[in-house]
Amino acid sequence: MHKTRLFLPPMTSLTPGSYNLHSPRLRLIALPRGSLHVTGDFEALTRPILDAAISNAGKALDVQQEHIIVPMHELQISHIQDKFEEATIYPEEFSVPALAQQSIRYFVCFREACERST
Repeated sequence: MHKTRLFLPPMTSLTPGSYNLHSPRLRLIALPRGSLHVTGDFEALTRPILDAAISNAGKALDVQQEHIIVPMHELQISHIQDKFEEATIYPEEFSVPALAQQSIRYFVCFREACERST
């Protein structure tokens, strides 16, 4: 989705009011370590999101060796499926609520929201 809210294929358009763009869910995908250029301690920084998603699902997450979990806006899943054949997309039950921050194109996952199952 473009910042102008123009949905690009393969994503279908949403009708006004059918989706709360301010409160998306973060879904989890896994990509081979060799497919990514990771800087900093990405895995430690995203660990609270991963732990919250596992807690919300109530079961373990099977991650292949040499793969990295990447939190993803739920509306981007169709793009990932279309463009990254090597991606493993985890079921929706492995997700956490977030608050969208369009101006900086990041998510804020407050500890209370991450720990809450919704």
